[in-house]
Amino acid sequence: MKFSLPAKVHKNTAIILIAAIIFGLGSYLLGWSSLLTVRQIVISGAPSSAAQQEIQSKINFKVGEKLARVDSRALAKRIQTANWIESADISRNWLDGKVSVLVHPRTPVALYTEPGKPQVALDASGNIFQLPGQLPTGLAKVSANSVESGLAAIKTFTEMPKDFSAGIENLSAEGSANLVVAGNFSGHKLRIIWGDGQDTLLKINVINALLEKPENRSIHLIDVTAPHAPIVK
Repeated sequence: MKFSLPAKVHKNTAIILIAAIIFGLGSYLLGWSSLLTVRQIVISGAPSSAAQQEIQSKINFKVGEKLARVDSRALAKRIQTANWIESADISRNWLDGKVSVLVHPRTPVALYTEPGKPQVALDASGNIFQLPGQLPTGLAKVSANSVESGLAAIKTFTEMPKDFSAGIENLSAEGSANLVVAGNFSGHKLRIIWGDGQDTLLKINVINALLEKPENRSIHLIDVTAPHAPIVK
């Protein structure tokens, strides 16, 4: 007596075999075939040639390697270990084999210094970072003699409206409650004894109001340690 498998079983077996073949071909194309390889690596967003070189050093693949083996997420995390990079976007083009690396660098708004440490850049969010190559010029300088006073200086500076902080040449902190600002404000070359980092907006409003008064045309110092009782000289 002969037994034959149902037609449905034959059909399912054929479907499984076809799926296995397709999966195998796909795996081969992605992982082994020379058809889908990295043909070009394009880096954009680097602010300098030194920054470009640093990004290049963090890329752990090269032209000719398998495109499927480029881990976009892991690569972005590796690139962001450079503290001057805020974020990075990685994309792969399966048609032309191009890997695009787009970095978004932090924007320096000031230069920051602590005794015994190299000068670094400071962004609007209060992050300090080291840019590859030369630091930019023409930025305000924030300096402190300790970590605690440095944090107070950074916090105060980043809380200031841009139209005011743009006039700052130097903000120094001998202590967290002893901040001093120097710069040009409304045409006045001023030294401002700021005090602590409290009431930043109130202090700025007081300074602006004092500078509008005709009798203060020749002042060179404002003390807003107590903003409700400012002192001018």
